[in-house]
Amino acid sequence: TYSYGKLWPEDPMQRALSDVWMDWQQTECYQNLTPVFWGLVRTPPEKRDMAAINAGIAKLHENFSVLDKALAGKKYVVGDSFTMGDIPAGAALYRYMAMDLNRPSMPDLESYYKRLQERAAYRQDIMIPLS
Repeated sequence: TYSYGKLWPEDPMQRALSDVWMDWQQTECYQNLTPVFWGLVRTPPEKRDMAAINAGIAKLHENFSVLDKALAGKKYVVGDSFTMGDIPAGAALYRYMAMDLNRPSMPDLESYYKRLQERAAYRQDIMIPLS
């Protein structure tokens, strides 16, 4: 009634950017993250389709490279404040970082991941064992 709260910015441009990262996680990232996760974490090694998994990993690197570039000069996906957009992006990032992958260097993404890990809720609710 009185405000948008702390997670959804009142500024329309920042609110739109927050929404963009929620959509990115759902439409761009998870279509690649889910098959890689299921292939590497939930499928026994002898049943894995490594060609499909490796293709998905390459796409994931592209997805997270987009996020890395967008984070340049920012603490969070919209700017200096944690917003609703950081929740799904951060959840996807945890799975990406927790899997045993040979990831390219993405300094802004790695700094963002460290900042997210400083949040108690992220450690408690997102960083659960993949197994």
